[in-house]
Amino acid sequence: MATKILVIEDEAQIRENIEEILLLHGFQVETASNGADGISQALLHKPNLILCDIMMPVTDGYKVLEVIRANRSLVTVPFIFLTAKTDPADMRRGMVGGADDYLTKPFTLENLMKAIDSRLQREVSRKTDIQAQLNEHRRTLAAVSVHEYNTSLTGIIGFTSLLIDQHQDIDSDDLVSMLTMIKVCGLRLKRSLDNIRLMDILQYLDTSNDHYSHYTTGQTAISGTLVRHWAEAVEYRMDRKSTYLIELEAANLAMSEENLRVCLEELFDNAFKFSNSVQPIRLTGEKVESSYRISLTNSGNPMKPEDIARISPFTQFNRSKFEQQGFGLGLAIVKKLVELNRGRTEIESNESGLTQVTIWLPQASE
Repeated sequence: MATKILVIEDEAQIRENIEEILLLHGFQVETASNGADGISQALLHKPNLILCDIMMPVTDGYKVLEVIRANRSLVTVPFIFLTAKTDPADMRRGMVGGADDYLTKPFTLENLMKAIDSRLQREVSRKTDIQAQLNEHRRTLAAVSVHEYNTSLTGIIGFTSLLIDQHQDIDSDDLVSMLTMIKVCGLRLKRSLDNIRLMDILQYLDTSNDHYSHYTTGQTAISGTLVRHWAEAVEYRMDRKSTYLIELEAANLAMSEENLRVCLEELFDNAFKFSNSVQPIRLTGEKVESSYRISLTNSGNPMKPEDIARISPFTQFNRSKFEQQGFGLGLAIVKKLVELNRGRTEIESNESGLTQVTIWLPQASE
């Protein structure tokens, strides 16, 4: 299919000349005599590139660019301004708005074709890079998924098979132990699936979503008793006991109890998995002016600064060195939920393995 170029130009002679030149070079050409018509055509029939005059009545080129860049389906379409203006301030305005190039009238055929070819080639390179990133993401997701699902399912299938094949020879203590392991594997698998679904919701959440308020509003009276209950729930799911200290100043936080529970359970989960047994895990909370600071500190595997900077869904660090569980979604979910509730997250980790995750949340108004 021929490359489609939209030419938006109010001067008929210039518009027709450009159209003829582009048709001779094998392009499919659509034209518009003013900015409003150009916007309509771009929205109805997405072009591969837009050539647009700046000085047009009613709707000028800057407004056309603004609308194009605000539209999700058109935001990456290469956009070249055609202008008789050479004022650097005008050019700067267009580049800041998202224009890819300028052609100053009068321009030669050679300069026109060079500008078009350059921008089309850059768009091909951009799409190639995005495809490479998507392929790498798929490979990473497949590798993590196979490990995570197989680990849980192998445990469930293995212990279930033993119970079926050897149930007459299994004493009550071993029976309870096997059933406990089946429970742990099942809960691990359920958490993985729940986190995938939650991360998918949070990544694409906006004000038009019916559930937006569910993740962005609410209040919670935080207390040591409440947070200890969440820590115990994580211990139950993981079937392990961990040493931890909880020191919290009572306060009302501007975050729903469910969302706060998810954040703190994810932090406890990470700390329980990656902490050593030398130092207890410590969670503190205190009022700091109009905010509330929650800090969880543990000693274990260190995080490098570059690892902290690239925390994102399905990203795990030093997987070849440390056995890891899960999809690497925990911290990504925490950061997103905190951000949606007008807070921020900070992570610090030193070479000795002492790591502190701090959440800043607004306090609820009295």
